[in-house]
Amino acid sequence: MFNTGDKVRVLDDNQKGIVLKIHKNQITVLCDNGFESTYHSNELVADQGFEVGQITLKPEPVQRKNTKKKSKNNEKEIDLHIGQLVDSYANMSNYEMLQLQLQKIKDEMEMASVQKIKKLIFIHGHGKGVLKDEMMKLLRKYKGIAIYDASFRKYNGGATCVEFKR
Repeated sequence: MFNTGDKVRVLDDNQKGIVLKIHKNQITVLCDNGFESTYHSNELVADQGFEVGQITLKPEPVQRKNTKKKSKNNEKEIDLHIGQLVDSYANMSNYEMLQLQLQKIKDEMEMASVQKIKKLIFIHGHGKGVLKDEMMKLLRKYKGIAIYDASFRKYNGGATCVEFKR
């Protein structure tokens, strides 16, 4: 069985990478060539004997159940700055960083749907606007949501709010 962040090698192929997402028996891997690929679990083997550039995923923080906060606000902030998602990004290309950020958005959208979270606030910052543009393209594919700029006072224009219409 694999976990997010595991280093894996593809059987019958010369690919290796880090597990990004697991859905049933389908495992999405960030390959050392910078692209994401999805494999069936029986096509992969664990492999601790290689380095994938300097890509090391930060483990998801353990979140304590705080029903008081969840029921009161029913919203979640997600910081998409790359330094919040990986321990080291020195050798990552801009493409690799963007793909990791977009995957984080997809994962959070899926989790919010399952956990019935009403509102997600994606903190993307200002930069050149590439992440925000790509995020907007991705979010427009979802149905039953409203997308708008998050509080300017709080985020200074560097965050987008997604509200689920349930």
